[in-house]
Amino acid sequence: MSAGVIFDADGTLLDSMGFWTSTVYDIVAMSGVDEPEPGLIEKLTPMSMYEGAVYMKENYGIKMSVEEMIEEENRRVLEFYTTKVTLRPGMEELTAGLLERGIPMVVASATDRSMIESALAHTGIRSRFGAVLSCSDVGVGKDRPEIFLKACEIMGTKPENTLVVEDNPTAVNTAKNASFRTVMVNDDSLTIGAVLEMLK
Repeated sequence: MSAGVIFDADGTLLDSMGFWTSTVYDIVAMSGVDEPEPGLIEKLTPMSMYEGAVYMKENYGIKMSVEEMIEEENRRVLEFYTTKVTLRPGMEELTAGLLERGIPMVVASATDRSMIESALAHTGIRSRFGAVLSCSDVGVGKDRPEIFLKACEIMGTKPENTLVVEDNPTAVNTAKNASFRTVMVNDDSLTIGAVLEMLK
């Protein structure tokens, strides 16, 4: 049975969570709130950009429309992803090792696909992935398994033989409940050997 790996982008492949935190806090500050709720970034991470914008508008009284908020986020994100973003430590070696062994990989992100495509091109690893999927492509966030199931369909693998690499507990639980193998990235210790062991 063939095995595959699904990678999240922000905070997993990409060293970008600090950027996202400052962007979200800047938008919240537009509503006059100096200190957002604890855990806001973790709450927003598994949501699509649309879902996140709706949440912030409803909970912080932001005067911009949802569409304007997304446009502002995309403007900032595109500039960062095309000029500054870097890979998290170890991800260059890990994805190269999987590619060398012929293990298919797909990126599944809550961030819009065009933005992730730009980031992967900037970091030089886009060609390693069979596809880049966004929650916007499937119409729901990572609190539901659709994006992971779509990735499996693309790779020709089954959930029980597919490893989901994530940094968000909600997304990990969603994948686990849909019979995927999962690993949560919270440091820089994920190696090719560890991933191959998980795929056995």
